[in-house]
Amino acid sequence: MTSEQYRLLLDELARVSGLADSSGLLEHGRVKIGEVDAVLEHQPAYDEHLLQVRMRLGTLPVDDRDLTRAILEANYISGYGGECVFSLYPASDDVIITMRMRLEESLTAQELWQGISDIARHGTQMWQGIAAATQTAGGMFSDSGAAPGLRA
Repeated sequence: MTSEQYRLLLDELARVSGLADSSGLLEHGRVKIGEVDAVLEHQPAYDEHLLQVRMRLGTLPVDDRDLTRAILEANYISGYGGECVFSLYPASDDVIITMRMRLEESLTAQELWQGISDIARHGTQMWQGIAAATQTAGGMFSDSGAAPGLRA
């Protein structure tokens, strides 16, 4: 998918998703999917058929080795061969999940919206599962509704 085809797809995505102001999506790839802040990244010079979807899932608690270990294990077990990777946004300690999606020229905005919505739902479920498995009695976790460092 060329840069121009991608731009046209984003224009249509803004309409399909009901964005009142599409400037964040069109200029920076930022979009809110339910409660999840996401950034869509298309680098045609690298791979014109690749879309990376980065989503802010929550904030990493201070000094929580169990959660850090669980995130690293999720990268190994649920990484889907690099299709899904957890990382940490250094400026804010936000846990970010990056998932890849193939961009075909025949892809419609409705199909793209469904695809990124599925990615957001799956990423959120993975994060909630990790957090639930490692949560301490003190309830130190921040959920996806916390003030984001990665803004959509």
